[in-house]
Amino acid sequence: IYHGAEAHFDEDRLAYKLDKEGPHVFFEANKLVVNYVRGDKSEGFYNDQTIYTLDSDIPATAFFALEQQDIDFEIDHSIETPPSRYDDNHAILAISDIESGYQTFRDFLITHGVIDEALNWTFGKGHLVLVGDFVDRGNSVTQVLWFIYKMEQDAKRHGGNVHFIMGNHEIKNMQNNFKSASEKYLYIASIIGKNQSDLYSEDSFLGRWMASKNSIERINGRLFVHGGIHPKISEFNYTLDEINHIVRQHYRQPYYSQRDSGDEEFLVSSKTGLSWYRGYFKDDLSQQEVEKGLDKFAAQAVVVG
Repeated sequence: IYHGAEAHFDEDRLAYKLDKEGPHVFFEANKLVVNYVRGDKSEGFYNDQTIYTLDSDIPATAFFALEQQDIDFEIDHSIETPPSRYDDNHAILAISDIESGYQTFRDFLITHGVIDEALNWTFGKGHLVLVGDFVDRGNSVTQVLWFIYKMEQDAKRHGGNVHFIMGNHEIKNMQNNFKSASEKYLYIASIIGKNQSDLYSEDSFLGRWMASKNSIERINGRLFVHGGIHPKISEFNYTLDEINHIVRQHYRQPYYSQRDSGDEEFLVSSKTGLSWYRGYFKDDLSQQEVEKGLDKFAAQAVVVG
């Protein structure tokens, strides 16, 4: 016998509003195709589409319906893989598991001096570290991702950095596992003539951008990783760059247990992988076992989501 129920406390249905949703951007034949959802239930929905050449300046806006706020930015077609190590002694602020909560995320950053109320970067040369799981479970995923993208561009202009470390939920979305995603995005994809799996595909701008990100970084002597570092990883003969490269190569491949698994499978496993491991909290690790991962990468601490 199965009994099911749902309770939605303090949920504002404006967050589910589809009008102005976007942009959803795709690479097609050396062009960038920018899509926005327009319309409403009574009049019907349609896709507002514009095609740009790759060398174009592409102005874009993500609309946050709860407060009627526009998040303005420009899209640059070039996507670069970030370094794995940073050593500059500038300030660090880390946060994780926003899970599409744009309003709380934004207000936290304003309170702590990372941005001002106009969403301008005010953290100078500081490091804003996003330790995974910024997608799923809510209705403002698009807004959160473009907000991160905007801050990333703004921070660079001021000598600062936004580090978007991939958590298991970002990886789930790249693997088309939308079990935790709002059904809103199923309908959005349909309106713009796509499947939900296309939203983070290799042809999707946001999908390609997320797939360029690291799963672990060392910033001013501290390691940042969503899940954790299994003690056995200290036995592997890989650098941080090599580990990130291996994990990036598997972002789009759902993990399954293999009979003859090796080091690479260990790094991406949904039990022992960097974005999934929960041994710090669920296993009976000794201090020495915890510090194996720190010593491996000459770090003084590890920060997880």
